Amino acid sequence: MNEMGSYADYISKGLSSSQVKDLAKQGKVNKTKTRTSKTYGKILFDNIFTWFNIICFSIAGILIYIGSYNNIFFLLIFLANLAIGIFQEIKAKRMVDKISVFVISKVDVIRDGQKQQIDMDKVVEGDVIFLKAGDQICCDCELVNGKVETNESLLTGESKPVKKNVSDLLLGGSFVVSGECVCVAKNVGQNCYSSTLVKKAREFKKSKSDILRTLNFVIKVIGFLLIPLGILTYLDVKNSTGSNYEALVKSSGAIISIMPVGMFLLTSVSLVVGVIKLAKRKTLVQELYSIEMLARTNCLCLDKTGTLTDGTMKVVNFSTIGKINVEEIKKVFSKYLFAIKGNNQTKQALVNFFGSKKSNEIDNTIEFNSDRKFSAVTFKNGKTYMLGAPEFVSKNVSDETKRNIQEFTKEGFRVVLFCENKSKIKNESINNNSKPIAIIVLQDNIRKDAYDTIKWFNENDVEIKIISGDNVDTVSNISKKVGVIGAEKAVSLFGKTDDEVVDCATKYNVFGRVTPEQKCLLIKTLKKVGKKVAMTGDGVNDILALKEADCSIAMASGSEATRSASDLVMLENNFSAMPNIVVEGRRVINNISKSSSLFLTKTFFSMFLTIFALVSVYEYPLEPVQFFLWETFFVGIPAFFLALQPNKERIKETFIAGLTSKSLPGALTLFLASMACY
Repeated sequence: MNEMGSYADYISKGLSSSQVKDLAKQGKVNKTKTRTSKTYGKILFDNIFTWFNIICFSIAGILIYIGSYNNIFFLLIFLANLAIGIFQEIKAKRMVDKISVFVISKVDVIRDGQKQQIDMDKVVEGDVIFLKAGDQICCDCELVNGKVETNESLLTGESKPVKKNVSDLLLGGSFVVSGECVCVAKNVGQNCYSSTLVKKAREFKKSKSDILRTLNFVIKVIGFLLIPLGILTYLDVKNSTGSNYEALVKSSGAIISIMPVGMFLLTSVSLVVGVIKLAKRKTLVQELYSIEMLARTNCLCLDKTGTLTDGTMKVVNFSTIGKINVEEIKKVFSKYLFAIKGNNQTKQALVNFFGSKKSNEIDNTIEFNSDRKFSAVTFKNGKTYMLGAPEFVSKNVSDETKRNIQEFTKEGFRVVLFCENKSKIKNESINNNSKPIAIIVLQDNIRKDAYDTIKWFNENDVEIKIISGDNVDTVSNISKKVGVIGAEKAVSLFGKTDDEVVDCATKYNVFGRVTPEQKCLLIKTLKKVGKKVAMTGDGVNDILALKEADCSIAMASGSEATRSASDLVMLENNFSAMPNIVVEGRRVINNISKSSSLFLTKTFFSMFLTIFALVSVYEYPLEPVQFFLWETFFVGIPAFFLALQPNKERIKETFIAGLTSKSLPGALTLFLASMACY
């Protein structure tokens, strides 16, 4: 950096515009290959080049070659379905791409001596970057000023925060959980983890879609049977009639009639239409089949903050403990708040009440994180102060103070203690042998629509679990106010073993003092007992649990890493939109099940008819042109209207069970009736 002047000047001024251009030309830019949707070429390729499509085109070619032009009418439906599928998917791509700009990650950098915000993929090697709690680290960086704790679970699987000091490397793809810092970009683009963050987040779980599993099974079975049945039908007709023309026409009819081409198209189109409708409701679908998982959800896990409450807070009560000057404590507290660099709703409420006064008296700090649930500051005069959850900052709380705290928490308030500690911060740790000197009471603002939303889920067979890091009495009280069933029977998971957490998972609906690891364990346990679990989250401490859930829903206001790890993103942070999202999911999946049964009825009937013709003295009776009427009036038109009708019934059976229970009896009845007439 000699040509840039002193290192200190470089850190304060950053790169110049000309240096940025030169580095970009050299390819030292944080370009990533992550896309929010398919390319147009990929859409065309996936829709055209399928196993069934290749067979259809081949049969059409054979029929044209032998001059049986009246039997290629099946291509009209086939091509129309193909065009509809491509059109709907392109429409969905445009909608998703348009909305995706709202969740593109921004990065704070300094260039030409000015602080500015740029897109993540415009960062170049050597950029001076500012990071704070909740930020995704977009590339590998060297920390040059400040200190932070990062979560590298997406990269290493270790969820515990990692302390980072000056000269340490911050890994791209991890995220900051506490503190603030200045760092310099080292490895950018494809040389760091940021370009594969979304992929890594996805690798944690694979799609468990029942529809996808059923469709793949149907493809394998029918694909395996299709060619042998076609060849046998050709030989059977050729032997009985001696006509190659008739044998080709009849065997083509058998193959075309067995293929449930429309079922696969209908499924993808219905899901894509669902994506479009959800996009109009400001919900970005990042995983297509997550619509099905959401529709099958019977257990919804919510955090208190951001769902039941809107995330805003205010201080409603402040009182000192013992003979302590109130004004002096307020002055100390304002200096304390300046020293703590992390920013969240709690700190914002405290700053609004106490102010934040710049001070040169700071010696050392411990930033707040969701594991320790406190922060601490040591001043140069040797005094240390702590702020946090009462049970985490002091073991010397008097009975009277405990009673006061309990009274506030039972009313649904959040209580934090401000304490004085005789020890100094050493190696990022301090004991909790501190003396409480003040009680601060904060109030969460309950969403106006929370009660109606919870009521809808209660009435629609979806069990609600409230999982929060706050005091259990506070969480319980707010949960009762909004109508969560079983809210009066809440449990604190503080200090509980994994076995105890597993035991509590099904016995309680409200959980307080939950760590990120315990959240994940609760989700795993609920899934083990047969629940289809959806979870909402916005904080970095929610990521492990979100990835474990069957369907994960992130708030747009949350961290970039949280959104990257989720199946759906609610772009307006509107909790009241949740019922509409679930209803849309149920409509799509229920209607796919009904419509698909029509296609499978035709497939089963054709299979019965083909096998009957092979084992009997009768010749296979139908030609492709005759199935044109069936495809149009018996399957195509009814399936179209079935796919559009409202349907919010809870899904109670597997997809394949629903298909076979509806299609097999119908196919058998049609086969017997046809044979009787024939």
